[in-house]
Amino acid sequence: MPLDIAVGIFLAMGMSRFFHHPLTPVVLAAGVLFALLPDADYLLHLARGRSSKNAHLHRDTLHLPLVFIPISLFILYLFGPEWMFLFGLGSLAHFLYDSIGIGWGVQWLWPFRDNHYSFLYSYRPPHRTEYMPRKLFYSWPHRDIAALAARYGDPDWIKNIYFKFHPFALVEYAALAAAVIALLLYW
Repeated sequence: MPLDIAVGIFLAMGMSRFFHHPLTPVVLAAGVLFALLPDADYLLHLARGRSSKNAHLHRDTLHLPLVFIPISLFILYLFGPEWMFLFGLGSLAHFLYDSIGIGWGVQWLWPFRDNHYSFLYSYRPPHRTEYMPRKLFYSWPHRDIAALAARYGDPDWIKNIYFKFHPFALVEYAALAAAVIALLLYW
């Protein structure tokens, strides 16, 4: 989530500069919300009584990049290119980093294929004896995700990544700090 916020801030500043649009609190909030939007399905996941221990299930609703193309075009029609830029790049960035390093990837080709695609999966949960083999590219059928998560996943991934000195968390926190500093210098 810190990376989503950072990307949203940077995109809002970029939209403001590129389109000569004032950087208002609304633009800033929209940038952050658009970058966070694909994870709104995690709130639905929690509302259904599920926990973070089976969080891989939350990527079934909004982590479908091809669905965001018609939404982007609708935003272009209603609000103009600057808002499509903000929405499209915010959601695209979210899908890209959800496909790299940790997690079970994104269904990039849904509804044509239901496979989850991931690159450079490198997370090795603590207290596991069996790890996912390291490869450059992974393609997992949707039906196998629950079994993969049970075999290789980390039920305490939030605690083990975001509340420890984990490299992924450090990168996200550094990006957020850089975004806040850039924002302060921008204004």
